Order: sequence, then structure tokens, then C-alpha cells
Amino acid sequence: MGARPRCLRMLGAGGAVALAAGSCSTGVTDQPGTQAYLQLPGAQFFAGSMPEGSAAGPAVEQLTLTSDTIWPGLMDDPVGGALAATATSAAIGLRGDVGYWVVPAGVPGVSTPADPSVTATATFSTSLPLGTYTLVVRAVDDAGNFGLPRTETLVAGPSPTDPPPTGALVVALTWDAESSLDLHVVDPDGDEIYWGNPSSRPPFAFDQTDGGSYGYIDDDSNAGCVIDGLRREDAIWPSAPPQGSYTVRVDTASLCGQPIAHWTVRVLLQGAQIAAAAGTAVDADTIGPHGAGAGVLAVQFSVP
Repeated sequence: MGARPRCLRMLGAGGAVALAAGSCSTGVTDQPGTQAYLQLPGAQFFAGSMPEGSAAGPAVEQLTLTSDTIWPGLMDDPVGGALAATATSAAIGLRGDVGYWVVPAGVPGVSTPADPSVTATATFSTSLPLGTYTLVVRAVDDAGNFGLPRTETLVAGPSPTDPPPTGALVVALTWDAESSLDLHVVDPDGDEIYWGNPSSRPPFAFDQTDGGSYGYIDDDSNAGCVIDGLRREDAIWPSAPPQGSYTVRVDTASLCGQPIAHWTVRVLLQGAQIAAAAGTAVDADTIGPHGAGAGVLAVQFSVP
């Protein structure tokens, strides 16, 4: 169970959030929640599960969403509602995420003139897996008591502006900062595809044997720190890939002025995820050459 932020003082409707004097364990961290699938810029992040709460705590009287459809990389998605009169803040998170967020209560809204309001703007990580999620909102009072949850089901689908690639085998690298990361995949024949060798197709020969379709890299995102906003690279085999073992590495060409970058690798075979990995790129990862063989090991997998 996540830490209860009893040392947080929510100073009235619309007031600022401040830590009470004295030593206590609040569960407050300096982490900005960059590894969370749901992120609320400007809110306070707590690692771990949201407290269960009880009927003794304040209620969420109303919860308003623009839509129940979300996608990886979605930004500026409003979350609003009304809280019981004793509430001074609201806790918001996705069930099963790495943490949750606390938002101070605001002034009453037009439709609920007697109740404190809650207003937040949600961003969803570019590494958000497609599927169904439960949004959980609990009101919190001045003593740190959590009320019963109000929930909504959200469905994460493909981005309408950046649909995921399709193919028999897809190795997808995504990251969360405007940095330059590179995907390297070594196939069962020992061919390494990356920005410097973007296709495993061999030179033409009359006697060549084809052990499967050839893979290719679709983008070199943020190359040379020319920021394109994509923060994604994919290795794609359009039809049946070669059978055998594959090795995936992630190379940090440059952080482009960012302190860190969190990355995720997902491996999809015939549309089903068969492997995944996550890591953090730091400044030390930029040292050294960035050609063939570069990068840290992300994952190894086999195609039967």
C-alpha cells in the first residue's frame, strides 16, 4: 500500500500545497513521475499504490472526462470534477501504475457552486501499452483521510496521429525525453540493423537462400539532436522473420541537454508481445563510439 501523505497540508480550496513542519515519512519523493503511464504536470507524485480509503473520508461527487479513449503520447487531456465540502485535494492515478498524483482542490465550479473542484491536465506516456485501464480518483481531507474511489474505464488504442508500425515482427523502442537514442537489433544471421545499416537485405546474388523476410529500421528519431518529437524507432520484418535468436540493444547517441531519458523496448510477433524491457539512459551512456555493437543490452528473444 502506498504511503499516506498525512504531513501534506492542503491549504483551503485553491490553496497551495505545503509540507507541515517536523519530521515525518510522507511518501513524497523528488521523482517527477516520469516512469508513470499517467502523468499530471504540476501535481505532486507519490510512488506506490494509492491508499484504499474509506467511507469516513470525503467523496468524489462528480468526475468529468473529455473521452474514455486514450493513446500513447496523448497530452493535455482534461480531468475534472467536484469533491465533497471537506476535501482539500484529490488523488488521481491509474490502477496498477507505479504511483499516483495529488492535486489541490480548487474553487467551486459553476455547476457545483457548493463543492470544491478538481482540475488537472493528463499526459500519457509514449510507452503506454495498448489495452484497458482504470482511472481512480479519491478525495482527501485536511487530515489526510482518503475517501472511497470514483473510477472510469479508459481504453488505450493506437495514436491517431502516429499509428504503430505493422509487420510479422516489430521491435519498438520508445523514450520519454527529447534525446537521441538508437535501436540496434542483431538477427539470427548476425546482421545488425541500426541507423548506420538500416536494412538486413544482403547484396543480390543468384544463389542466395532466403531464410525469411528482411528487417529494416523505419526512423532515426532526433538524429544529431534535430528534434522531431517522434521519440520512437522500430525494426520491422514485414513477413515471416528468420528463425532463431535476436539481440536488442539501446544506444544513447546524445541526451541533447536532457538529464536522463527513460526508454522501453517491446517485441511483437504476429501482433502479440513476446518480450519487453525498460531502462534509463544517463550521461555516461553517451561515452564511446555509436556504430555497430554500441549500446546496452535491452532484451534477447527467439523466433521459433
